[in-house]
Amino acid sequence: MTIIHKENIFLQQQLDSQEEVFMFLAKQTFCLGIAQNEKEVYQKLLEREKEGTTGIMSGFAIPHAKSQAINEPSLIIITLDKGIEWNSLDKQSVDFVFALFIPASEAGTTHLKLLSLVARSLMRKEITEQLRVAKLKTEIATILIKEIGGNI
Repeated sequence: MTIIHKENIFLQQQLDSQEEVFMFLAKQTFCLGIAQNEKEVYQKLLEREKEGTTGIMSGFAIPHAKSQAINEPSLIIITLDKGIEWNSLDKQSVDFVFALFIPASEAGTTHLKLLSLVARSLMRKEITEQLRVAKLKTEIATILIKEIGGNI
């Protein structure tokens, strides 16, 4: 199953808060056919964030939602036009979001595999530097396919 699609990459979005990012993500899951219920996805993103921050290091965050409303494992990537507060582990603002969406039935398997692949990639400085200089959706998709593979 292919997980990286350039139509799931949104560049230079003007979103001013974590809440706005979550609303945008939930709307896109519905518009892209990833999920059947936008409100459910939004709620799951909020619930997960309350368990602990998904803001990792160097301006990156990996929010994720698991729900029966989600049809297939998916990744949505957003770059923001400016950094926003995320309560990140390194206290930096976030401007690059990798959001994972997983059907409830795959919570312990696909979810952990995908989260691990993305997190490990974002710990590699050469990958984060390549992502930061990428200006096109196709460039970001190519970097990620090369790094984590396009399939899960």
